[in-house]
Amino acid sequence: MRIFIRLAATAALLSTLASASLAAEPEQTKLSIAVGSQILNYMPLALGEKLGFFKTEGLDVTIQNFQAGGSKALQALIGGSVDAVVGFYDHTIQMQAKGKAVRCVFLLNEVPGIVFGVRSDLADKVKSGADLKGMRIGITTPGSSTDMIARYYVKKSGLDLKDVTFIAAGSGAPGMVALENKNVEVLGYYDPTATLLERKNAVKVLFDGRTVAGSQAAFGGIYPTACLYLNQSFIDKNPETVQRLADALLRTVRWIHANPTEVVVDAIPAGYKLDDRALNLEIMKASTALFSKTGLFDAEAVKTPLAVLSSYDDAIAKANIDLSKTYTNRFAEEAAKRIP
Repeated sequence: MRIFIRLAATAALLSTLASASLAAEPEQTKLSIAVGSQILNYMPLALGEKLGFFKTEGLDVTIQNFQAGGSKALQALIGGSVDAVVGFYDHTIQMQAKGKAVRCVFLLNEVPGIVFGVRSDLADKVKSGADLKGMRIGITTPGSSTDMIARYYVKKSGLDLKDVTFIAAGSGAPGMVALENKNVEVLGYYDPTATLLERKNAVKVLFDGRTVAGSQAAFGGIYPTACLYLNQSFIDKNPETVQRLADALLRTVRWIHANPTEVVVDAIPAGYKLDDRALNLEIMKASTALFSKTGLFDAEAVKTPLAVLSSYDDAIAKANIDLSKTYTNRFAEEAAKRIP
């Protein structure tokens, strides 16, 4: 038995060395990656950097946190000030409708993780989305995924978009403050804010996208969200660089699933967790399923974001979107071969 274990370990080591020796050098080693905010969905990027997985892949990665929503990170990518973004998959659909070629190369979240809640003092008045007429809905920023999902929810609830007011309330703590100060009646938010608001009994949840069942109830299917996306032109020019990014992210999500919750929580960078360790443990135990184990997209699941966006955005509905150009599994599949 011991000989078998030694042989297996030796084979794994030789496979790793062979893979490394055959791999080309990355075309670009210094990279800037943007995120729109510090929500749990995006945490693997910062965790991978902290654990040194990007350096393991020969990359020097700088993370730019815009703290203003995914639309700002997307703008930075289109404008050329960053090389890549960890943001929501639905932005690639939005960009294709505008004639921009942006593609996801590694999926981080298999469920959206977004929650929509109404202030608890209005719980008796609001039984469902149909009761939101005349109310202010807090979103991260115009054009962000919370904005797009909020618009979908309003339309799905039988209201016109003019029946409500969308307020840019920010993500995380700013959004929570806007809700608690009664600057908005409804808010779209993610963990760790979601668990904190529930602990305070500050909200009545209208829908919870942190689980597969919640995603199906809210969107009619599984809604893939956070991913690593880049301009197609960058991918074409720098395939090995993109591959190394995917390799590092695969190492990260595997690490999350392979380690005890306590170890993961202690390693999570400060901006992605609260000061209360017990609460962080509760959040992570409930949210581990949020993170993909493989980085792979499902061809059926990507149809859900398209249906959601098309339901309220005529430009996307009329654009004849080719979903095969919004994502690729090429790099995640290769990463699985390279990393035993």
